Amino acid sequence: MTNEIEMIERVAKSVGSSVEAVQNRLQQVLSQHGSEWVNAGKSEADCGVLALRVAARQIANEARLLKRSGATAYEGMFIHVPRYKDWGKILYSKMTNTLKTLDEGGREALVAQGKVVLYENNHDGTHTRTANPSLLAKQPFVEGSETSEVDDLPKGTVELDANTQFYIVWNATTPNFPSGDANFKYGSPRPTEEKERTSLFLGRPVGDGGEWTPITLKASGKAADDSHPTFVPGTIAFKMGRNGMTGYAKAGVSIFNPTPAAEAVFSGPPIALADDGVGGIIPGYLGDDFLPGLHALPEFYDANNGTDGWWDRLCATVAEVIHIDPRDRGGFSLVCSDLDITSSAPAVDVFVPATQENLVDFAVGTKILLVGQSWKNRDDEYCMSVNGWWAFDEIAPATPTDDGEVVAAGDDDGWDA
Repeated sequence: MTNEIEMIERVAKSVGSSVEAVQNRLQQVLSQHGSEWVNAGKSEADCGVLALRVAARQIANEARLLKRSGATAYEGMFIHVPRYKDWGKILYSKMTNTLKTLDEGGREALVAQGKVVLYENNHDGTHTRTANPSLLAKQPFVEGSETSEVDDLPKGTVELDANTQFYIVWNATTPNFPSGDANFKYGSPRPTEEKERTSLFLGRPVGDGGEWTPITLKASGKAADDSHPTFVPGTIAFKMGRNGMTGYAKAGVSIFNPTPAAEAVFSGPPIALADDGVGGIIPGYLGDDFLPGLHALPEFYDANNGTDGWWDRLCATVAEVIHIDPRDRGGFSLVCSDLDITSSAPAVDVFVPATQENLVDFAVGTKILLVGQSWKNRDDEYCMSVNGWWAFDEIAPATPTDDGEVVAAGDDDGWDA
């Protein structure tokens, strides 16, 4: 163990990082590739050395990318990290359903309006293309359509039926940018994959020393694949927008590194329960949108649904973990219910990905802070999509000893130490 710690310390020094960051990255690498290496015949010690090498290279490479990117490192924590939305997949699915309901005339009307381009298979190696001619020529838009024979389908066409392919036109209104440069989206196929994730980060620039501020972090493309842990102090780099409130993530640069020292950004824990009420960061930040329990979701939803900013409005509450279910591909599902034993509010699920399963170091009965959004399903049940969570007042999981005796694990240091 001593040799392992010394090795990690040397690696941290060589790549200019903290020991905690290297240790966390090492665990991430092991969770992603450890089973592959074991299947390849590597021993546990071999896997540890391999993971440390990979972690060191990743951290060093990220530091080089950060230096060139012009991004700024921030310290703080995420409190809201929803699943990404794939707008390309959503739009193509909607258009597929629309086209399937239309006859030939209806489909050609969408072509003339610059919405789609259609391809019919001639079964001789060619396709008949039906498109708006002004868009094909990259000229100012004029409604209309024409057909022509083409040999190849452009990349990104989607199958409508056995004989028909199509693509959605990315832009049909703006041939040129305000600068006068050609708009590359004009008349072009819209990508079938357009991932986007908008998270909420509370923090400040590293070394700033000032108060934390809420920052909306937008990630698209490959950067949207990264699902950051919530309520874990750490650092991440991104480019800040002109308004000072919105940041933009960059793939390969905006990597979240858990760093215990970043806890100093905040004056207290995310939440603190007391006989006279609740305190802490989240109740103070959300104000009236911090709910007394899951039973308050109906009143909150009915009072605010449809108001300005509703789709981005967060709420939070405290619940209790009543079940922990391991998932087939790693990670856990946490089933959480209202603290009020008389409440009839439905339980809510928290999905913990495999990359964050190390955060589930507690047992059933643990209190949990939930941050998310309220909605109502088709059965008129009031629900909560949880996109941020923090366990506290933990019940330690039972750990069997060598002689079979079960003992409780010790408490971890952290927010409520």
